[in-house]
Amino acid sequence: MTEVKIIAGELVGVKYKPGFKFNFTLSVPQVDVKEFALFLEHDRQNDANHNAMLTLADEGKAPYCIYVGINPGKLTMPDGTVRGMRMNSYDLFDREYADFVVYELIPYITKTYELNLSTSPDMHMISGGSSGGISSLVMAWFHPEYFRRVYMCSPSFLAMGRGNELPYLIRKYETKPLRIYHESSENEPNDYFGWSRGIDEETDKGLVFAGYDYRFAQFKGEGHSSRYRNQAEAYQRFEWLWKDYQTKPITAPANSPRVNQVIPFGSRWELCDEFPVKTSPEVPTAIRTYDHVLPSFDSLTWYAADRDDDIVYMYVADDALAVEKRILHATLHTIPRIYPKGAIAMATDAVDRLYVLTAIGVQCVRSFGLIDVILDLPDDTMPIDIAVTDALYVKTERGVYRRPLCPDCTDFEHPTRKYTSYYD
Repeated sequence: MTEVKIIAGELVGVKYKPGFKFNFTLSVPQVDVKEFALFLEHDRQNDANHNAMLTLADEGKAPYCIYVGINPGKLTMPDGTVRGMRMNSYDLFDREYADFVVYELIPYITKTYELNLSTSPDMHMISGGSSGGISSLVMAWFHPEYFRRVYMCSPSFLAMGRGNELPYLIRKYETKPLRIYHESSENEPNDYFGWSRGIDEETDKGLVFAGYDYRFAQFKGEGHSSRYRNQAEAYQRFEWLWKDYQTKPITAPANSPRVNQVIPFGSRWELCDEFPVKTSPEVPTAIRTYDHVLPSFDSLTWYAADRDDDIVYMYVADDALAVEKRILHATLHTIPRIYPKGAIAMATDAVDRLYVLTAIGVQCVRSFGLIDVILDLPDDTMPIDIAVTDALYVKTERGVYRRPLCPDCTDFEHPTRKYTSYYD
């Protein structure tokens, strides 16, 4: 097996995870290559994973990787005591830890130790067990432009704040360009925070439903993270994760059936010159206090929402309309520390699907209140407005974007659709 150089280091978070001190170990293969791939491992060094990847690289089945084994952050208190921040690093459904790794840790490592690291996301793998497992998926979820290969063993979805929602968001969002290897065992914890095996299986079904490039292994009679440090198992999982790495980039192989009802598979946001002119409806006096109000496509109801409230309300468009007669129509999905939580703008299509522009994506609400699809935003700046005409348009701080919709969504001249109920 190829010799490696081991380097120990530490980094304190500045913009992301400020004050958290992270210790890390680097393993640098002593080989002459143009550039290295990246293998980021939670909870510092796992010899089984490290050695399996080296063996695969020696056999030509995987690239040589800079192995980064990182420990959870620690925080020094005013009295000098040091507090472990594992949960505050790993078990959060937000992007701050991922941003720390992508924007602070990796640039620091490559610059300080003069490492020639590939910039291709296809050459970046992330791995972890338990809390490190869910953190691996969350990091790739928020940064698919950086990480494309994910190994998670017994991921602790239920120990994470809001982590229980991720398996359901997987079904609703567009499928991301990720290859995921997921391990679980029959005897996962059934504890105060929930049944881990159950949500592992829910995640499995969600990833399959959404069409991910994905493999699931479940071990009967075994317990939590039972094969995380099994080198033979590690060899098999990484061989699959890196298959065809030299010839086939990782892409999203499909979208879920619901997403396919809204956008053609393979369509992308494209910059355009102009945002469509929007007409302003005459809003009833009783509901003018909302930030956003618009009529349904059939004009039988009004949709109303505020920027800082995660609820979309519905009002029946009759003479008795009054603010106290509001109907809770849809509860918007939110992600911790991404603001605002409510509607930034709204639009409807030709099948009375409501498009709610939010800070986490375009949330598509069926006419009976179900959010079944969430479309990714076109860029990473704050969205400003949305419109549906011949296509879907979104304006952000960076520009105006256009994206094709499926034909039914833009067929506003259909002779009978206006009088059809869209309850499915």
